[in-house]
Amino acid sequence: ILLVMDRSTLAQIPGEYQDIYKRSWNTIKTSVRQGRLKDVYHFPIITTDNSAILRKAEEVVAKYNEKFKVNVAFGFILKDRTTDELKFFHPSYNTMLFTLPRLLETPSDYRQFVEDIEQQDAFVYARLHRPSTKWTVERIVCVRFDIYRFK
Repeated sequence: ILLVMDRSTLAQIPGEYQDIYKRSWNTIKTSVRQGRLKDVYHFPIITTDNSAILRKAEEVVAKYNEKFKVNVAFGFILKDRTTDELKFFHPSYNTMLFTLPRLLETPSDYRQFVEDIEQQDAFVYARLHRPSTKWTVERIVCVRFDIYRFK
């Protein structure tokens, strides 16, 4: 796992956002924390389309073959409307996509989970979680999946 962003990744990010990616890379970078009952997966999102988020969801869900619960949070860049200051908004337990974690036990549960992620516009999610209307959402930069195991 990279502690410093590599040049090829940095080159894919628009210049105006590179500094905030570098400053926040420790949070944005790929990481996995496995606990006794809860695992947390964190992935950077370099592109601006929803397909990267769905690919990461599929990658995480494929690791589990028993029922589990899952929730999702996004990290994003905010821009101050008056000063143009950029800041990173961390994904956290307090800003999860679903009110309660979703139970994934059957193929239809999984399909519904994917549909819900597709229908939830990450930018709308970010606008709802920004600190105030003084800030605009510039870019989704990472996604976090919290997996709650039963065993």
